[in-house]
Amino acid sequence: MKNLIPLLLVIILSSLYSAQAQYSKKFDYQNNFQLELGGHGLIYSINYERILINSELLKTTGQIGIAYYPPFIGFRDVWIPIGINEILSINNHHIEAGVGMVIIREASRDSGNTAIDWFWDGFLSARIGYRYQKPDGRFLFRAGFTPIIETNIFSKLPRELSGKFLSEVHPLAAVSIGYNF
Repeated sequence: MKNLIPLLLVIILSSLYSAQAQYSKKFDYQNNFQLELGGHGLIYSINYERILINSELLKTTGQIGIAYYPPFIGFRDVWIPIGINEILSINNHHIEAGVGMVIIREASRDSGNTAIDWFWDGFLSARIGYRYQKPDGRFLFRAGFTPIIETNIFSKLPRELSGKFLSEVHPLAAVSIGYNF
């Protein structure tokens, strides 16, 4: 299971590599901010993305984001999605696939909802989706499948006491709008 995501990424990118490169261009802007609904922030996240490799056909991006949920909502408090995405470009239309992790900061709370003890947790994450972005444009739109995979990689318990390494896969979807600069 844990080797499935990278294998899927390689298969998708290699099968799509035969697309005609003459219709692709490099992105003019290397950075963007995005508001994502759903996805690795669960309900929302605000993300910063930077293009690390900007060729005509393939682009590699690094992305980091944050989502905060007040204690009365009942979710884990802070979500920090981090990922690497590979983008296959055909003019203004792009297919993207990526992997990453979601780092979570949460608290144990007393009956008055006061934080007693703070700790870190995390999920593995993946992305496959569609992106609309003109190579010289300021705005972008993304939609995709963004599953998160619960693990015990941040667990306080030793692995032999805390159960299986991979416990659950949560299928999520996301829609993003962004501004390039």
